[in-house]
Amino acid sequence: MAPYDWPIDTVNLPVMRIVTPKNEFMCGIYGMSFAYYSLKERLPVILTKIIDYLSREGSKIKSTHGASDEDILSYIQYVTKLKNDLVTNKQYDLLTVDTPEARRWNQWIEALDIKHYFTNVWVFTECYVYRRLREGCELSKTLKNFDPFADQKQKSFEGSLELMCIVADKLVNMLSKSDKDKCKSDFVTLLKLCLWANKCDLSLSSGEQVFLNGNNADGKATTSNIIDPFQMILDFKDKLLVDDTSKIVDQVTNKAEAMMKNLEANATVKYQCSCNRLATLAGMTVCKDEPASAADGAKGSPPETPAAEAADVPCPTKMTSPQHVMFDIVCDNAGYELFADLCLAHFLISQGIVQKIRFHVKNIPWFVSDVTPVDFKWVIDSCLKASYRREVPQQPTEAAEGEVPPEPEPPRVIGADNLRALAEQWTKYVDEGTFVVLHDDFWTSPHVYRDMKRHAPSLYRQLQYAVALLFKGDLNYRKLLCEKNVPPTSGLEAALQGFLPAPVIAVRTVKADLICGLPKGKWDQLNALDDKWMQKGDFGVIQYCGKVEPLKVADRPCDQYGDVCRGAGCGPRTDM
Repeated sequence: MAPYDWPIDTVNLPVMRIVTPKNEFMCGIYGMSFAYYSLKERLPVILTKIIDYLSREGSKIKSTHGASDEDILSYIQYVTKLKNDLVTNKQYDLLTVDTPEARRWNQWIEALDIKHYFTNVWVFTECYVYRRLREGCELSKTLKNFDPFADQKQKSFEGSLELMCIVADKLVNMLSKSDKDKCKSDFVTLLKLCLWANKCDLSLSSGEQVFLNGNNADGKATTSNIIDPFQMILDFKDKLLVDDTSKIVDQVTNKAEAMMKNLEANATVKYQCSCNRLATLAGMTVCKDEPASAADGAKGSPPETPAAEAADVPCPTKMTSPQHVMFDIVCDNAGYELFADLCLAHFLISQGIVQKIRFHVKNIPWFVSDVTPVDFKWVIDSCLKASYRREVPQQPTEAAEGEVPPEPEPPRVIGADNLRALAEQWTKYVDEGTFVVLHDDFWTSPHVYRDMKRHAPSLYRQLQYAVALLFKGDLNYRKLLCEKNVPPTSGLEAALQGFLPAPVIAVRTVKADLICGLPKGKWDQLNALDDKWMQKGDFGVIQYCGKVEPLKVADRPCDQYGDVCRGAGCGPRTDM
């Protein structure tokens, strides 16, 4: 790969003028890598913008959050020190807030052999910086709920409003139950819509607004032309380097159908749901307060549960089949990308392919634009209240020579009626538990996904119940590939290094210099054309790994109750 053109500081930093070697971890010591550039240039700019925002918008922050001048000034000083520690490659400081999650972070830091920003693995440093940004708020009295990126995320949403209106107008025609061929075609289209929506990543742009194909900040196109995201799918066809969409649709649909039939068959013979009954079937000890009929596996009719309420489920550590057919989306960016994810989710539910969609989001502000529970609700509420209208003049039709020119066609009207209707249904899905929003601490940890089973076994098992897992964006992709610069022709299954809870779908526009699954020679060809192609987000992949680890009775106790079973199932849940 040709050298990047950014300055490489080998005087003040322990940096080498080389790219990341193959099969090595991404790290800031490789001066010609995007990891180095991110730590040296992008991340300090993001921190500087937070400082500027706090200084410039102090009155607004005080009004919105009831913040004090003292807390705002303290946070500015906190972020300033964090930025200085980063650019001078200091050692990581331990977190000072006293929470179980912060104590785990400190254990991870203390266990490191290398504790410096540039010399440790890139993903650990980046995650650590964003976790420290949250700690600065936690240490204050009045900024505990402050999101330093909220305004940027909201402006990004507003800048994409016309795109969302156009997509909504077309999506409503995809939701009615359709034949197999149309259903497959629409499923493929929506996967690609989700891919190119991933271009809207504020962390890549150091917090600058990203508008697809030149929209203004008010969301309107810069010319009278309409920017159609569905046309973009066709225009970007040659930019899609790996396209497993056809395989994904076939595999997901077939597996979902099989799971649905299994659930229907099981529904004809109902057993009382009980951790202890399942423990007996697995040869485990039964708790003393387990009713004999349940322990013996006697048939019975469980009490009816109102549809709007969560139902009792067996203990997840012993349950070896899901209670619903579920599709999981591990989200990336808020705004337009989350909107596209919601469109895909709506389609999967309306076509009857799955029964639930579980959205995995971040529990704190993360990588500038990642979705939090607050963002998830805000995007749906904003779609529900959207007010947008633009008239676009139609191109005049030229008359043949000697003929009278035809009357001009009326302008095309782009409005938000269908967007509001979709959001109304999404609100119902959330209220009913059809859409479930989850935010495990693991998603904001520095760990790669190969290590999920060790650090978050309950989350790993939760994912095993899904018909497929859709991982969105570059950070998820890096963690899927264990932050290793694997050979670009390596298959996705090998790159996952044993992370196989359920079929994995990886969807990302390329914004970091690691990738797998490319045809032989493609990587060299792209590098010859543009040595920075892996940092611009102009190319994308949609990849699939169908290999899964069998779901068995767990070899560890339930994390909710430990060795003590309640004797009557694990209580009401909506996420299983």
